[in-house]
Amino acid sequence: MKANKKVRKNSLRPIDGDVSALGFDFMGSLDLVLKFILVVLVLALSSLGLIFVHDFITQSPYFGIKTIHISGAASLSDSALLSQAGIKMGDNILAVNLKTARARLVAHPWIRDAAIQRRIPSTLAITVFEQTAVARAAMAEDFQVLVDLQGQPFKPYEPETEPQTAGLPEIKGLRLESLDPLSPASRFGFKGKLHQGVMELLALDTRSLVRKITADKDLGIDFTTDFFKAHKAVGEIPVTLKLGFDGFKEKFAGTSKILDYMDGFAVEKRVRLIDFFNIRSVTITLEDKDILPGTT
Repeated sequence: MKANKKVRKNSLRPIDGDVSALGFDFMGSLDLVLKFILVVLVLALSSLGLIFVHDFITQSPYFGIKTIHISGAASLSDSALLSQAGIKMGDNILAVNLKTARARLVAHPWIRDAAIQRRIPSTLAITVFEQTAVARAAMAEDFQVLVDLQGQPFKPYEPETEPQTAGLPEIKGLRLESLDPLSPASRFGFKGKLHQGVMELLALDTRSLVRKITADKDLGIDFTTDFFKAHKAVGEIPVTLKLGFDGFKEKFAGTSKILDYMDGFAVEKRVRLIDFFNIRSVTITLEDKDILPGTT
């Protein structure tokens, strides 16, 4: 006869009606949800508060622009600059996007760089650095471009609307080329030996008396200038120098020596051209294309 087997109690089984033994903590979860909702409400109210403060400040007449200081502008009027920047008097100074306004300014061909500063509460300072046009380069029979200090084109030549450019020297013979052929975003400009020679000659013309520079890949550079008008042998009509490809500074100085020498003689006809292409045989051409005897 088998003995009665003792039944062991399962300690893992919850007692009927004992909620504390359940795996789901209802009150703890409810507390967590309430905290989350509270955080969301605080963030929402904070955002609304910030939006309200932002709108109040950027729309307040206290921060309206009352004074605009503009410096560095010569080719453009103040009204043209402000229109280009997208800024007008009365705009809220804090609402002006300085980065966008500067980008708009430097997009203008006459403006090389620009800086804009806020002076709270109502003053804006704009400084522009304009391009300096040193010459006009002929690209076609009826189309020319303005050339800057680096010898690069920056805008079309429009003397009717920009009379300050009407007296600039004319450059012929330069061709536009890609400045960086390996880059798909490369811009076009001038480069090469002829271009360097043209810029060297413009640098020598400290009194802005150049009339025309003609560059030719086979013959070099011709230079027509009023620089020597003070010489009796030249008079009021510009003289042209055929300078070849190099030694411009020396040939320029040599021209002065030649004309100083000729000023001592009673030459009836004026010098119109001096050919330095062959430095060992300088040719001087007078009016009516007469060649001065003994100069070749």
